[in-house]
Amino acid sequence: MAFFELLTEDQMAPEAREYVEIAKKRQRVDRLPRLYYAYAGRPKLLKAFVQAQQELIPIPNRFGSVQGIAGMLIAHAKRCQSCFEPNREFLLKLGYDEATLEGMCQAPARLPLPERDRHFVEFTLRAALDPERLKPGDFGDMERAGFAKDEILEMIGVAAFWNFAITLASAVDAGFREE
Repeated sequence: MAFFELLTEDQMAPEAREYVEIAKKRQRVDRLPRLYYAYAGRPKLLKAFVQAQQELIPIPNRFGSVQGIAGMLIAHAKRCQSCFEPNREFLLKLGYDEATLEGMCQAPARLPLPERDRHFVEFTLRAALDPERLKPGDFGDMERAGFAKDEILEMIGVAAFWNFAITLASAVDAGFREE
């Protein structure tokens, strides 16, 4: 039996229902992934997750679908299916094809993207997967590639959001596994 309970919307506290509705509108769906219904057992957690998503991964955003590509690749690298699949589905809806997305996952160092987008994804991946190895020169390289300081901070925010989302999803998913 699963450790975490999936609450129905009728069982949720009003605050949790409010954030489920916000997430549904954002994602344009009638039913969210099961993780939201588990998070609803702790409304403050659900609120933090939905608000972080709204603030750090806004729709629309100045970087476009490249934020989704970064999220997909971070989730792939960290083996989080609960984050990987929704990102992949979103990118498919935007017109990316299966072969292109699979190629990105298999060879993230050779992304078939315009140079600016490739820099965004590469830096965001490094910030998410290995932030300790970022050096002062890396930030200068990004500035020379045409990114403003606030854009670089936004990339760090995208990386931080996906680390937050993946930690939540992976840990809660473990509670759904049957022994």
